[in-house]
Amino acid sequence: MKVIFVRHAETEWNSKGIIQGHNDSALTPRGLRETAALLAALATADYRIECVYASPLGRAWQMGQSLAECFRCALLAEPALKEQAFGQFEGMSAAWLRQHHPDDANALFTLDAAYCPPGGESLAQACQRLLEFLYRLEETSQHQTIGMVSHGHVSQGVIAILKEGAVENYPRYAQPNASYSVFELINGQCTDLKWGIATHLGQLDR
Repeated sequence: MKVIFVRHAETEWNSKGIIQGHNDSALTPRGLRETAALLAALATADYRIECVYASPLGRAWQMGQSLAECFRCALLAEPALKEQAFGQFEGMSAAWLRQHHPDDANALFTLDAAYCPPGGESLAQACQRLLEFLYRLEETSQHQTIGMVSHGHVSQGVIAILKEGAVENYPRYAQPNASYSVFELINGQCTDLKWGIATHLGQLDR
């Protein structure tokens, strides 16, 4: 099974550096342009997505709708694809958290995948639920190529696990909004992983 693993486009909170988690905010005008650029890139690459699974959070669901419309395929909501729950930190700016709670910020963003924000979940837990869904889908799906739309932080952890077999190096797998990764999943083994593809976004900065 080939997987096209997409991060949602830029939101207002992304542009302001505010932690979203299970909260949400609207796409920015740039986010809409990012979506269009991604769809064009996937069409040029001639991927044949047969079904799209998306986090039900609005920013990811909107990207899922765009993908499903582009490929004329079914769109299914999947809670396992939600972002890591950041609990009490949701709605705070990352800069404020780093200034006032540097130990928590460092653990959350760079050091410790097992760190659990107050009232939230750890990155390791979020990755586990997403990967359980992915492996279950590989066992049951009749589709050759699927699209999946998720979120930035949990995507880092998942790509780290698929690439290295462990989550610890998740910070190195940060990916821009509306970037995508491609990999094959065969009998639970990930092969041909290309991650953080974002060349289609370069024209937006000119």
